[in-house]
Amino acid sequence: MTVLAQADDPFTDSDILDSWEIPFGLWIEEIVFWLTTNIGDFLDWIKWPVDQLLKLFIDNLLQTWLPWPIVLLLFLALGTATRNVLVGIGSAAALLVCGLLGNEYWDLTMETVGMIIVAVIICSVLGIPLGILAGRVDSFWNRLRPILDGMQVIHPFVYLLPIIFLFGVRRTPGVLATLVFALPPIVRLTNLGIRQVPADVVEAARAFGATERRVLREVQLPLARPTIMAGLNQTLLLSLSMVGIVAIIAGGGLGKPILRALNTSDIPTGASAGAGLYFVGVLLDRISQPSDADRRGSLMSRMRHAWSTRTEANPQPLGIPAAARSDVVQNARATSAPPMSSLRRVTAVGGLATGVLAAVGAFMTWSSDAGRVSAYVRLEDRSLPGAHSGLDATGGSWFGIFVLLAALCAIVGAALSLLWPRGRDRFMSSPGAVLAIGITIVGTVAGFLSIAVLGDNHSTGAGVWVALVAGALMMVVALRELLTVEMPDTTKRSVSVREMVGVCAVGLFLVLAGASGSWILDQRSDAAEIARELAANADGPDQGGLAAEVLAEAMAGTRRVTITGLGSDGPKIGYAVLVLTLIGCAAALARRFVPGRRQQLMGYLTLGLGAGITAIGLAWIASLVRLSELQISPGASAFLSACGGMLLAARGFRTIQVDEAKPESRASTLLAASR
Repeated sequence: MTVLAQADDPFTDSDILDSWEIPFGLWIEEIVFWLTTNIGDFLDWIKWPVDQLLKLFIDNLLQTWLPWPIVLLLFLALGTATRNVLVGIGSAAALLVCGLLGNEYWDLTMETVGMIIVAVIICSVLGIPLGILAGRVDSFWNRLRPILDGMQVIHPFVYLLPIIFLFGVRRTPGVLATLVFALPPIVRLTNLGIRQVPADVVEAARAFGATERRVLREVQLPLARPTIMAGLNQTLLLSLSMVGIVAIIAGGGLGKPILRALNTSDIPTGASAGAGLYFVGVLLDRISQPSDADRRGSLMSRMRHAWSTRTEANPQPLGIPAAARSDVVQNARATSAPPMSSLRRVTAVGGLATGVLAAVGAFMTWSSDAGRVSAYVRLEDRSLPGAHSGLDATGGSWFGIFVLLAALCAIVGAALSLLWPRGRDRFMSSPGAVLAIGITIVGTVAGFLSIAVLGDNHSTGAGVWVALVAGALMMVVALRELLTVEMPDTTKRSVSVREMVGVCAVGLFLVLAGASGSWILDQRSDAAEIARELAANADGPDQGGLAAEVLAEAMAGTRRVTITGLGSDGPKIGYAVLVLTLIGCAAALARRFVPGRRQQLMGYLTLGLGAGITAIGLAWIASLVRLSELQISPGASAFLSACGGMLLAARGFRTIQVDEAKPESRASTLLAASR
């Protein structure tokens, strides 16, 4: 039986989406609760330096030790030193106007200035080194950019609630929320400033014997200084814009009277606080702008200059014109790719046959007389007569669907190999892809088989074993070619310490957060359903009293039960994730001990195992969402397992992307083809 939607709702009705609701909010809530319960000391360690800086600048310096005339003189000197006398006088005058609004507004202004100073200091300490590293290391920038996108795109109200749960309220959590919003500009513009330094200047410094540290300190940073200062200016203004938002969590500052005026419709209070924010923003903007000596036009002109002086990502080899390069590459590939060998043909035919076998297995019976997955959602599925295929909601559900999708990928890749035998650069048609797909099928089926059975009548269908055998044969066929083909490059490419730490971190994340965490969240408040479940499992005289007790609990509120993936009362699906994680991390680390070309075999193993872990997590989530008629949701660990599996698969895929041809032979091929 396949449950796709409510029978009353047509497919085009938006109400049908309630039948497929993904409990993302519950996952985040569960993660936040776990963090507050288990790493409270670490959170206090994060809060401590911010709290101490706030006490130093606000409670001690600006509001206690320094009287207001000294504060005005300090800002006069600061504006004069960073810009000119006019900016210094304007800064002092702006602060004086804030004080003339009233003693309360002077204290609130000092609190606002102190919070902004602390936020900018922390953003600079964190953001400038991150920007420098991102500007010099492309791989780090590619990983950092999506995080910065999320920090800028997500509205501050969204992450304000988790910050309240993790760090509480008042000004220290308000500054931490400000850091999330104000950090990306200084990282991005520092990265831009480093990258816009002309490449010929950097190469000239290196040619004269300068070390990388001197190139950074004496060439790149001085030339990137205006852009870095522009990033500092944007960080400061974004910190100021958060003053009104953090007032919601009692953050203090000039946002406090603005919030009070908004709640009470008090126009004079709102106008005075708004004027104070305006003057504070103007003086801080003028002080933090790049000096006239460092200017090279506006920010847009500097960005255009950076774009015009960028280095080509793919320089043209050997002076071949860009217009003719694509034809040269195509001709070189066409002439250099050998025809399909008999061994490669056997691999392609074997991949096609095993893919068809796995697809057939997905349509066969996976569960009989009970639902292996659906029994965790619906009580009646623990005794469900009949045979259920791998695509049925009561059979393999999304585990069978993922097996079918992987089988289709193997069929397409094998067909490409047989129809276009010279297309050796296609990933889908490579024997390594066949190996990765076979591992994915075996891992997905293993995840399904590891689910503990609920009900006495359940039996595993033949389709599961057909799919498992098909995946195993697919692995054997691919390994036969990968281990037989001669690999001329016998040098070792050592695995860096950073890569080893990354693999271990992903493995630890999968073991702790994925395998051993919660896989089911039971929030049923339907008293009748709970009483019916207890009555069905009754085997003693006191069952009626127990049913009444739980019934009263359900009537009083929602019951939340967390079921882990390794617990005795859980689905035990975490064991499959645990085993695949250990093998995948071992394969990723084994690249250090095998010859260079054989390292790609370890990459394919890591890719397939990571894809298998991802398929297990996503299949569990999709299967429960597909069947969810009660308040039962997949736990956060299923989501975290899918994310960790993607990270492991991405690491394996990056490994196999290493260029197999040596630069000399590649250049010779291009040159010969151009002639």
